[in-house]
Amino acid sequence: MNGQPDATAERETPRNPAPGLGWEEFSRELVEFFASIKLAMFLFLFIAVTATIGTVIQQGERPETYIQEYGENAYRWFLRLGITDVYHTWWFTSLLGLLCVNSLTCFYKRFPSVWRSMKQDKVSVSMAFVKGMKQQAEIPVRGDKEAVAQSLAQHFIERGYRVLAKNEAGEVTVYATKGVLGRVGAHMAHLSATVIVVGGLLGSYYGFQEFGVCLEGQTYHIPRGDFDLKVDKFWIDYHENGAVKSYNSTLTVIEGGRPQLTKTITVNDPLVYKGIWFYQSSYGDAWDQIEIARLNIKDKESDKIIKTVDLEWQKEQAIDELKLKLALTDFVADFAFNSTEKKVYSKTVEHANPAIKLTVNERSTVDATPWIFYQFPDLFDIKDSKYQFELIGYKPKKYTGLQIAKNPGINIVWLGSTMIVVGITLSSFIYHRRLWTKIVSSEQGSTVHLGGTTHKSQIDFQKEFRKLTEKIRTF
Repeated sequence: MNGQPDATAERETPRNPAPGLGWEEFSRELVEFFASIKLAMFLFLFIAVTATIGTVIQQGERPETYIQEYGENAYRWFLRLGITDVYHTWWFTSLLGLLCVNSLTCFYKRFPSVWRSMKQDKVSVSMAFVKGMKQQAEIPVRGDKEAVAQSLAQHFIERGYRVLAKNEAGEVTVYATKGVLGRVGAHMAHLSATVIVVGGLLGSYYGFQEFGVCLEGQTYHIPRGDFDLKVDKFWIDYHENGAVKSYNSTLTVIEGGRPQLTKTITVNDPLVYKGIWFYQSSYGDAWDQIEIARLNIKDKESDKIIKTVDLEWQKEQAIDELKLKLALTDFVADFAFNSTEKKVYSKTVEHANPAIKLTVNERSTVDATPWIFYQFPDLFDIKDSKYQFELIGYKPKKYTGLQIAKNPGINIVWLGSTMIVVGITLSSFIYHRRLWTKIVSSEQGSTVHLGGTTHKSQIDFQKEFRKLTEKIRTF
């Protein structure tokens, strides 16, 4: 009335609520994110890079190994990022978990529609549906619709199709399908990634992998299995040219004081007991034992060799003509001495500075335990002895290197691997094809309205569709 806006009317005017993100929209966006191809590609790329790092940089080594090779600063960063044990870090596990979520979400999003498509009624379709297909044809034929439908169904069956038919007033509908497993294969491959990752995580967190150096005749306790393992025999087979042909170990499992299982293992043929696998991994020269040592016994005054003897490991040998008793009691491959603890030890497992320890009993007046060096024969002198002992050769005792592993997830990994092979095979070589046929009566006989679709191999399907139309014309 007075030219001013009506405040009451303004307050009563309804306003549209501000658009918000409800639970449905949020869940839909979340599913789209976790099912995206971009996320899958990112995860595969990042996992590949991480696995490469874990392969190039040795895992689980001692700190000094990393410091010596990469430096102290790099080692600190390795510890912060977990690079020294990549496969057990929280972020690597998270990447694998995201990959599982991605795979399961893809399966959840796509497979139900395929399943519904497989289960739904395919026969009750309209004429417009058939005519609207990309591959479709209208073919006049002679004969009544029932006879044409029967001939068509028989032809489909001979071509490997599964056939459903429905006879209605004025028309007959024939539906034919084959290769439905081709649709399932891709989803099986998706699901297999999750199965493989779950199996890998089980093996990583609840399994173990160790390396053992074992000597022939020795028995070793396996604490993770609560049983003993005895190395009955180790030997190497050679080719005629001297090259190694194979190396083998005969192992016996002892539990409760009784032998339970004996097997000779070679490379790729392990012994398995209580889920623990013993692989023949390597062999080499033992660093703390030898089989036999050859010594020259020299006269100190004339420096002439009086006798050469071969001493067996920890067996005393009497040399009556020299009134000597000798025994080989110890061996180190790379001699070193700890002055604090007054102990001899081997710096490395390499035979860089070998030495043997002798027990010398001479005329019951000299009783000594000298170390004799292979590279420095005159380094030590035995006081009051008439003789000098020179190590001129030895035969190292061979050890067998056993890889000891337990992987509770290995069967799950094999299941996933089988699933991915089967899934890819089904998806690559089997194509889901569907054909709909409406047969209606006409003045000259019947008219066949044919439509078809396939999810792969369109060119081959076009050829098959063309041959089918030619065949229908002969009905």
